[in-house]
Amino acid sequence: MAMTVAHSWTVVNRLAEWLRGSTHRTNHGEFLWRSVWDESLVMQQVALDMLRSLHCKNAGACYLILDETQRLKRARKMAGVGKLFHHATGKYGTGHTILKACLHYRGVTIPWGTWLWLKPEDAKKQQDVPFLKLTQLAALAIHNADLPANLQVIVLFDCYYLCPVVVDACQCRGWHFVGVGKGKRNFTIDGRTHKLGTHGRNVLRRKARRQRITGLRTTRTYRPASRTGWMKKLGEAKVVFSRRRGDRKVLALVTEDRGASMKKIVADYLKRWAIELLI
Repeated sequence: MAMTVAHSWTVVNRLAEWLRGSTHRTNHGEFLWRSVWDESLVMQQVALDMLRSLHCKNAGACYLILDETQRLKRARKMAGVGKLFHHATGKYGTGHTILKACLHYRGVTIPWGTWLWLKPEDAKKQQDVPFLKLTQLAALAIHNADLPANLQVIVLFDCYYLCPVVVDACQCRGWHFVGVGKGKRNFTIDGRTHKLGTHGRNVLRRKARRQRITGLRTTRTYRPASRTGWMKKLGEAKVVFSRRRGDRKVLALVTEDRGASMKKIVADYLKRWAIELLI
């Protein structure tokens, strides 16, 4: 109310006059981040409103994308700050690890949630905050994602989250997922066990054919090839090996949706770049 009736003075000065004797006037301009409120809940409500406005019967899938980011902090006594290896700079430092989630629907990237990951010693200091691994935090975000029931959802994540707890969360929700398998991971086909990295290069050399695939914004040439087999702790899975033209790196895209085509799986995973742009 004090902010809305500010006329001749600045908003903060008017607020300080109405709240005389509480705290210093500079604090009143920072009430949003000094107060206790669930910003993720507000963000998700805005996201749901955006989804409703964009909804179309034949619009295709909505992608729930998960990734973590790191923020270095100079303060050492800040809550939740700990030592970490900062991947962007390649150096060790102190800071926060934050799990982020966004939606990508009909070409629009919509922020969905942000959760601070706490180490065990920091979680003990907080009341009613159990310690969760980063993968468990991601699984909880999937379980709690209150998305419309008529929406086809595909969860996208990198190799760090390709684990039983996240995969089980996707299966409990009835959602498909596409993740990346590390090159050293075992993949069993007809009783023979292979390493994903070595097997992927051999399969691409023998079976791959070039295809034009549209990603987040551009269309490029890829060489995909697929195999269906068994992965430890994940069960039966379909793996699409893909290499972009001009690159040497081979990606092993893992999904439980055995009916999806190679081209669709590669195109789906390319949407994961949306969260990198958002971060």
